[in-house]
Amino acid sequence: MILRFLAILGRHGTLLMAAGIVAGLAVPPLAHVLAPTLPPLIFLLTTATMLRIDWPQVMAHARRPLRIAMVVAWTLLLTPMLMAFVVKALHLPEGLAEAMVLWSASAPLISLPAIAFLMGLDGALALLVMVTATLLMPITLPPLVLGLIGVKLGIGILPLMARLGFFVAGAVTVAAVVRRVAGPERLKRRAMEINGINVLLLVLFALGVMDGMWQRLAQDPDSVLLYAASAMGASLALQVVSCAAFAWLDRFSSLTIGLIGGNRNMAIVWASLAGGASPDLMLFFACLQLPIYLLPAALAPIYRRLGAQAA
Repeated sequence: MILRFLAILGRHGTLLMAAGIVAGLAVPPLAHVLAPTLPPLIFLLTTATMLRIDWPQVMAHARRPLRIAMVVAWTLLLTPMLMAFVVKALHLPEGLAEAMVLWSASAPLISLPAIAFLMGLDGALALLVMVTATLLMPITLPPLVLGLIGVKLGIGILPLMARLGFFVAGAVTVAAVVRRVAGPERLKRRAMEINGINVLLLVLFALGVMDGMWQRLAQDPDSVLLYAASAMGASLALQVVSCAAFAWLDRFSSLTIGLIGGNRNMAIVWASLAGGASPDLMLFFACLQLPIYLLPAALAPIYRRLGAQAA
């Protein structure tokens, strides 16, 4: 029954992700209870995602280092420059503009390979870009955002790189042990159930991350709506622009790069500020969960029509 339940979750992943956000808003006490579990949930999600990865396919992408380097450069360098130009042209409030540039300079979501699988896209490519960009981000992000918008971030490069390295290495090690014990063939047969585990973890994370959102909405509804609309618009725009920038690749890869472009992991930066994040940054971080959880359900049919595979 558990396997059947997980398979059902895996088949309806994008809809359930959206339901997680709604439930987190509708049941604040549940969100408050789950909020402290967010860090271990991210670790478990990363581990479960790596169980689902087709490693021969990852190695096939790794044999094209120039392509990966171009995607990572687009993700970490070119898109924040583009975002800085856009927010200045739109004359957005300073706090919102800084948060959007900081978000656009961040590496892809750690959960992105799991979302890519649910969307019928290339999870192996998403994983390789995510890991590479995550390890490089501590070097590229602080000087880039300082130069673009003058934000001084108290991020120690070497300590942050060490934490990121241990995090990713730990998830890889646990996944490797599970793969060795279970066997690759059994994991391949249970791909849908593993998708279901990813969905369950994503829903729990969605519930926890909505903690405190009602208070923010009650205190300043206009700012919440502006930040939420900006987060949704920025995610959509970067998905379109990123896909178009790599339209010269095959359709499957360009669609995956589009998904990568519009889904960034600002959580690492937020956590690294150790309580020093501004209220504007904290509000934008909370609003970012809306495109992460709502857009996959809305965009999955469009992605499949354009060339994504069945999940």
